[in-house]
Amino acid sequence: MGLPPINNGYYEELGERWYTAQDDPVALLRAEAAFRNQYLAGVLRREGCRAILDVGCGAGFLCNPLAREGFDMTGLDVSAHSLEVARRYDDTGTVRYAQGTGEAISFADETFDAVCCMDVLEHVDSPARVVSEMARVLRPGGLLAAYTINRT
Repeated sequence: MGLPPINNGYYEELGERWYTAQDDPVALLRAEAAFRNQYLAGVLRREGCRAILDVGCGAGFLCNPLAREGFDMTGLDVSAHSLEVARRYDDTGTVRYAQGTGEAISFADETFDAVCCMDVLEHVDSPARVVSEMARVLRPGGLLAAYTINRT
């Protein structure tokens, strides 16, 4: 008995519901992110992190709030639709959003002080490859912050 198939098409369909839905699991994801972001911002500040990559950023639940706190944020996601929503909700106008995958991150080695990956590893076919890529773009001594649930 193998793992259930991964269906990320759900995220292509959310549109504004990323930020407005109250009757959808994304509302829980949004509330959880708001709570987690406060903790993560404190850790990033304490560790002196400035340049941060959010792998699998979705609609910007981490990038946009951290940009408001003065962090230099870059978000990477496979979904063009999610990135469009993230850009619309970036009231700082400073977040750099890029389309791509965690398995092949399109940034140079040792680019970021911190790499975050929230609620993503359970959605990829090769979590080990994503972790390897995140480590590659992380500066020596940088911080890797990952949060995931078991896909099954």
